[in-house]
Amino acid sequence: LRALRLLRLLLARPGLWGGRGARPRAAGGRGTRKATPLPGRRRPRPEGGQEVTKEEEDGPVVGGASFTTPPLTDLLPLPHPLAPPLLHERAGLGEGGDEGPLLNGLGGGGVGAGPLPGCPSPPHAPPPACPGPILISNVTGGGGAELEPRPSPGSGHATSATPPPRAPPPGQSSPPLREEHVTCVQSILDEFLQAYGSLIPVSADEVVEKLEDIFQQEFSTPQRRGSVQQLLQSYQRLPGSALLRGFRVSYKRHVLTMDDLQTLYGPNWLNDQVMNMYGDLVMDAVPDKVHFFNSFFYDKLRTRGYEGVQRWTKNVDIFGKELLLIPIHLEVHWSLVAVDVVRRTITYFDSQRTLNRRCPKHICRYLQAEADKKERPDFREGWRGAFKMNVARQNNDSDCGAFVLQYCKFLALGRPFSFTQQDMPHLRRLMYKELCHCQLAL
Repeated sequence: LRALRLLRLLLARPGLWGGRGARPRAAGGRGTRKATPLPGRRRPRPEGGQEVTKEEEDGPVVGGASFTTPPLTDLLPLPHPLAPPLLHERAGLGEGGDEGPLLNGLGGGGVGAGPLPGCPSPPHAPPPACPGPILISNVTGGGGAELEPRPSPGSGHATSATPPPRAPPPGQSSPPLREEHVTCVQSILDEFLQAYGSLIPVSADEVVEKLEDIFQQEFSTPQRRGSVQQLLQSYQRLPGSALLRGFRVSYKRHVLTMDDLQTLYGPNWLNDQVMNMYGDLVMDAVPDKVHFFNSFFYDKLRTRGYEGVQRWTKNVDIFGKELLLIPIHLEVHWSLVAVDVVRRTITYFDSQRTLNRRCPKHICRYLQAEADKKERPDFREGWRGAFKMNVARQNNDSDCGAFVLQYCKFLALGRPFSFTQQDMPHLRRLMYKELCHCQLAL
């Protein structure tokens, strides 16, 4: 059949027998050749709705044909008769499809692959699903793996939708992160960087939790979580990704810079700016019950007496509160004095369990002088001092400030101390977030 068709084309070409020259090519290059159908099958005619039989398709080529006869060099070699139909079937377009093979020749397109730039999606293809708040588009699976599309609500194809993959059975390793997972991790870290100015308060567990919400897959396995942890560490080392130098947190009269927030990282000592703003957050969580004194209050009281601090509570009735929180900073150590106004007790909290007997005495004299100044004689006498020894103890030289802030928070909320030294890395990250959100996490 192929030989007969070739002979028919050669005989119909006048240029080979000394006649007129060959017909000029149509604009756009070579003419298109019809695909030979499979034996015993019929191809639908593109227009008119009638079928084309084998005899009609193999008829002679005349001058009024819809394509230009190519030269002899373009006819050899002829393609295999099975190639065009199978090519269209692999592309998912059926015989005679006109969308091009395999998404412009890119393997691994398949279902769920997003549209390529300059390559429109087929009319029947659904729009790419948006996995939650992070838009990931134009992503192909790593290693040629196809992506499983999410069932869109109300599409009416719930029976054909692929269920979300389950966690691998015990003893089997989970699949590694694919390219779309890595891209999503980078988007998540970018959001954290804009919200917190750095990735100091971000842990791998938070990224894993967001990935599971977006992809509805298991990412908490050791292998995948380790990959997320490596991505987090490598992202922190990228130039410009460690922190945003111009990042600021403003709350009332407080302004925290990145230098202030970085004191919450690792074994750094907390500075006065962090201490005072967090104290205001504690006070504002229960404004009618708690008053937090500035971290410079005790140093002024100790060095200059009541005259140096008598104006600090000009607009505050401390005896109308239930709890007074006074941070104490001596040289390189933070501690706390908590005053129970109702029970007339002055309690000293120190994570290193040191006994500073002068501190409660200074606070007692201040309360007596304040009672005289505000004409509250009922608060002039009856104060008792105590040292709280059965509290969580630090085992390093850098977490005293973090312990003091947790003492303030738990005392203000009326909760027992349930934290230890092992909780400090997590609590530091939590305090960082609370400062950025200007609100305690209750």
